[in-house]
Amino acid sequence: MTGAGKTQPAAAVMESGDYRVGIDLGGTKIAAGLVDIQSGAMTHFRRRPTLVSEGPAAIIRDVAEIAAEIIALAKAEGRFPLSVGIAVPELVDLEGRVCSDWNFSIETIGADVEKLLGIPTMADSDVRAAAHAEARFGTGRSHQSFVYVSLGTGISYSLVINGRPWSGANGFAIHFASSELALPKEDDTGLTIANAEDFASGKGMQRCFARRAGEPLEDGVRTLEVMSSKGDPLSTRILDEAAEVTGRLLAQMINMIDPEAVVLGGGLGCSTGRYREKLEQHMRENIWAKHCQSIPLKLAALGEGAGVVGAALAKPPGNRRQTIKVGA
Repeated sequence: MTGAGKTQPAAAVMESGDYRVGIDLGGTKIAAGLVDIQSGAMTHFRRRPTLVSEGPAAIIRDVAEIAAEIIALAKAEGRFPLSVGIAVPELVDLEGRVCSDWNFSIETIGADVEKLLGIPTMADSDVRAAAHAEARFGTGRSHQSFVYVSLGTGISYSLVINGRPWSGANGFAIHFASSELALPKEDDTGLTIANAEDFASGKGMQRCFARRAGEPLEDGVRTLEVMSSKGDPLSTRILDEAAEVTGRLLAQMINMIDPEAVVLGGGLGCSTGRYREKLEQHMRENIWAKHCQSIPLKLAALGEGAGVVGAALAKPPGNRRQTIKVGA
């Protein structure tokens, strides 16, 4: 009741909580929602296509529009978001600047959206955002250290230590399969140069199929699992080769970092068919230390929501630089 004896409308009653808007900006879709960052609960989930062909201005406009819609719905319920976080499939430095343009050129998207909305807005790399969400609310909660690996259209990773993704000296610690590798050819005539991501990612697998079959996959990589289960030798070969490449890469990462667990996210990472089975086989076979060959290999718990929740957890630029404490 109010002092005047009137009942206040339910929509105007302010709820306690720490609410943020999280936006997962992908190469094909924008996913967004209102996140209670104390519990990880997400409401007002929205999804729309990413209009890459229309250019950066259209993407920024759509991100701002979907955020504004969620903010308006939240305020109508008495929940007032404190900030907007945007997870992007690019390099993002410690100041929140997007420093690559593999998918689109949106260097100042955080500042641009903030100007449109009038609310603090931060950007972060999508894999780091998803890892943060899994550390706080998902599969990584029970581990002091784990590696979150996103396997989908591309391949990326984030090392999590004591609940925080390790950003690196510049914010770029997300790559492990993007650089070209060189190995001697069997006939000693030179080196074979190859990029694992171009071959073993979802996009790479689709390209391999199109090149070898002379026609594109009808429904993306998922089609490979279906065709393989029906005995198609080409689909089986592509799945097996990509799984072996990725499994060996994961083993190398485990050999280098020695984490408590590996958490797989992304469309490929969360698959449960032949690809996942062969990936785990090759990963365990190529781990050097026998003690580590039984390392837990887990699936991300938050699914599509990981990027949205993780984006909402994005820290302001001034709070991103990390240090390693040695000793007591």
